[in-house]
Amino acid sequence: MLGFKKKRKTGVQIAQELGDSLATKMNFIRKRNLPLKVICISCIIILSLSIGFGFYGLASRHGDISKKKQSIEKLKTELAELEKQIKLSHALKEKLISDTLTIEAVARSYGMSKKGEKVFYFLD
Repeated sequence: MLGFKKKRKTGVQIAQELGDSLATKMNFIRKRNLPLKVICISCIIILSLSIGFGFYGLASRHGDISKKKQSIEKLKTELAELEKQIKLSHALKEKLISDTLTIEAVARSYGMSKKGEKVFYFLD
C-alpha cells in the first residue's frame, strides 16, 4: 500500500488464466483417473464374462433348459392322460346316475347281490 496499485486484469486475461488452469486440472484428472477407468472397464468385462460363461452363468444353464423342456413335455403327456381319465370318470358318473344296469354291474363287481339271490363262490 505504499503507493503501489495493483494492476487490474482485463476480462480476456482472466478468461485465459481460467482456461489454462482448467486445462491443467483436466489433464491432471485425466492422468490420475486412467488407472481407475482401466480398473472399471476390466471389472465390467470380468463380470460380463462370469455372467455369460461362469459356473452359474447363462452358458452353463443350457443343459438345464433342455432338461426342463423334456420334463415339460413329459408333464404335458401326463396331463393329457389324466384329462382322459377325468372324462371317463365323468361319463361313468353320468351312467351311474341315469342307467340302472350300469349301477347293477358296478355293484356286482364289488360282490353285492340282490335280496333273495344266492351267491356261490368256487374255490380252485
